[in-house]
Amino acid sequence: MNKVKEKRLEKNLTQLELANLVGVTPKYIGFIENGERNPSLQVAQKIASALGYGIDDIFLHSKCTKCT
Repeated sequence: MNKVKEKRLEKNLTQLELANLVGVTPKYIGFIENGERNPSLQVAQKIASALGYGIDDIFLHSKCTKCT
């Protein structure tokens, strides 16, 4: 599951509610959750903030299990 969707559902937010908090359309949130669009840095920061996480917690996709 996409991290944005996962964290949004943990907060019991709809796409519409998150979109209103961020200032984008629910359709755009859906595109991000489905991997069809990559948000700008500004929008990514707003999404992370609205969900109560740091931007790296949601948008950093590391496959490294033992990074130093």
